[in-house]
Amino acid sequence: MQTQLPSIPSLPTQVSSISSHQSSNTGADSGAVFTGGKMKTPDGSYKPSSGPDGANLFIYHLPQEFSDSDLTQTFQPFGTIVSAKVFIDKQTNLSKCFGFVSYTTNESAHAAIQAMNGFQIGTKRLKVQLKRPKDASKPY
Repeated sequence: MQTQLPSIPSLPTQVSSISSHQSSNTGADSGAVFTGGKMKTPDGSYKPSSGPDGANLFIYHLPQEFSDSDLTQTFQPFGTIVSAKVFIDKQTNLSKCFGFVSYTTNESAHAAIQAMNGFQIGTKRLKVQLKRPKDASKPY
């Protein structure tokens, strides 16, 4: 039995101006979504595909009930999404309230950061930033 998810609040006016700008753009970044993209890791597990460096976002403070499709729908106005993933706790099967969105271009990622960082959904205010490479936090 599926539960009804609450509707996603309308995006701020910045979003409509950005998406209308993109739709008039003749580039390939038209707001389409590439789904099902996963890469096999050396240990045999799968991870979502990512875009080029600088086009991958880390999204904090997602509502508990947010799904991958909600994340995609919310961030799609900014460009072509390679993957959108909400992380789920394997033991409890509940959202960890963070996720990743990967775009095909850095420009799309930066437009999403500008419009969505601090955007409130329900009682939560999103924190949207570029994903750092894994080795960036290692001091040696």
